[in-house]
Amino acid sequence: MTFIEKFDSLKKKYGKIDESKLTDNFAVQIEMTDEDCGGIFYVAYMNGPFAIEPYDYHDNTASIKVSSKVLEDILSCKADAMEEFFAGNLTVEGDVGHALMLVELMKKEPAKKTVKKETAKKEAAPKKEKTDKAEKTEKAVKTAKTEKKTEKKAEKKTAKKTAK
Repeated sequence: MTFIEKFDSLKKKYGKIDESKLTDNFAVQIEMTDEDCGGIFYVAYMNGPFAIEPYDYHDNTASIKVSSKVLEDILSCKADAMEEFFAGNLTVEGDVGHALMLVELMKKEPAKKTVKKETAKKEAAPKKEKTDKAEKTEKAVKTAKTEKKTEKKAEKKTAKKTAK
């Protein structure tokens, strides 16, 4: 893989960040030390849009030297930046705080797999056919209720008339 291919891959995966989290201006130059895809690029935020470009940045606030594999492992949370630094797999010159801030901004947590719980759909119980007896009973109850309502209305009317 060439440097430009590796750079494009890294920019595509890790180049979108939440700029609202940016408080300081910084320009961090990153040198990938691989033989096959070694090269320099910078990541900067200088009072404007966040930028990742494949150029040398002379006025940087920090400079990082790292292999592309270690860099990608750090950014994908497979490795810890501090552990890699102390193991000698990553060197930083300049403002170490800016280098660490950049790594934290660009990190992408691996997507968590969501497990969908399958819920058994309850089937509606089949409606029981009403028997003739049940239908007759139901009609009788409705008729009785209607008759009671009618009787109560009649009683109220009679009570009103006698009260006058």
